[in-house]
Amino acid sequence: MAKIVITKDNLLTLAEFKALLEQTTARSLTLEDILSLLREIVAFEDKDNMGSDVFYARFMRGEMGDDLPFIMWAGQYESYLGAKQEIATQLPKVTVAV
Repeated sequence: MAKIVITKDNLLTLAEFKALLEQTTARSLTLEDILSLLREIVAFEDKDNMGSDVFYARFMRGEMGDDLPFIMWAGQYESYLGAKQEIATQLPKVTVAV
């Protein structure tokens, strides 16, 4: 869970506090979306007894066919990879004053 720490050394204005709270809430919602996405991906992996990375490579080579569940799995995995990349890109930019 995200945490905002305010001390006498980093007092915020009301506007700064609201902005920080909105950013923290937005990140939490995004995290919930990613967790939901991961739950769906794990369900596909369990059902087909195959890791998503292996599945996706085979799918992209045309070895898995074009059944709707496979298309959905590939789409979910692509969404996960995009979210993972976004987090990796944004994480070094996040700073929290303590």
